[in-house]
Amino acid sequence: RVDRVSSTMKPTHTMLAVLVMAVWASNIVAARIAAAEIEGWTLITVRMAVIAITLIPFVGIPRGHMGKLFGLSVTMGTLHFGLMFVALEHIHVGTAALIIQTSVPFALLLALIFFRERFGWTRAAGIPICFIGVTMLVGEPRVSDNLLYVGLALISALAFGAANLQLRGLGDVSVFAINGWLAVFSIPQMALMALLFESGHVDAVLSASTETWIAILHMGIVVSIVGHGLWYRLVPKYRTNQTMPFTLLIPLFGVSFGIVLLRETLTWLIFAGGLVTLAGVAIIVFRKSENTTVEA
Repeated sequence: RVDRVSSTMKPTHTMLAVLVMAVWASNIVAARIAAAEIEGWTLITVRMAVIAITLIPFVGIPRGHMGKLFGLSVTMGTLHFGLMFVALEHIHVGTAALIIQTSVPFALLLALIFFRERFGWTRAAGIPICFIGVTMLVGEPRVSDNLLYVGLALISALAFGAANLQLRGLGDVSVFAINGWLAVFSIPQMALMALLFESGHVDAVLSASTETWIAILHMGIVVSIVGHGLWYRLVPKYRTNQTMPFTLLIPLFGVSFGIVLLRETLTWLIFAGGLVTLAGVAIIVFRKSENTTVEA
């Protein structure tokens, strides 16, 4: 409700928002670390199992929404998380964090197609700018050598954009119920993909190092439960144009974590492409609450 939304964000809430963005960015780093020992589909299956085991005993059944949650498990679960985990076996954390930002223009375009939401020319200009930035990233040699996995990351971002539109239909279902049941529905889909495209699943999981298990538990508990829990407590308190700009910090944290923790290098082309990508996303995000109408 508008009368309950604050016009000024409290300093503690600002710090929490920044912390959540750092936590979400750390998810990509943790996935990259774990993917070095466990292949992508097997890894995401294990991660979802951790989430389901942790949450399902404490959440109810959101009656009337189970079909929507299954649909969400396909887009957010299998297509977004699954494909991103497969991609992270081959592309760097900073590159993945920047590509994920294309979910913003993808969501805008999908809203136009399926919900007939209109937007002004300023936000429209942000869409090609964003994709020009991604095209610049593809020109970097270590990225162009893995075009298949860059493509999977882009499909993952498209699925994430679609999933964000699907979330509209879940109303006041708690984020914990959404995450828990999304995990339950996703596990069979991901396990099937692992059986079809990977091998040595059990041995890889049983022989995984302590570092890999810490990464899995971090993704399943800290990122999915703590990170999302904090964010969905903050979002209702403020306007969208106050909270959405914080998401621009995700690739900044992602690139930084990749450099510090994984010794990834930042080339001038990735830096330039990243700036252009973020500029396009920033135009869309900062204009999010303006010039939008929905046709009946």
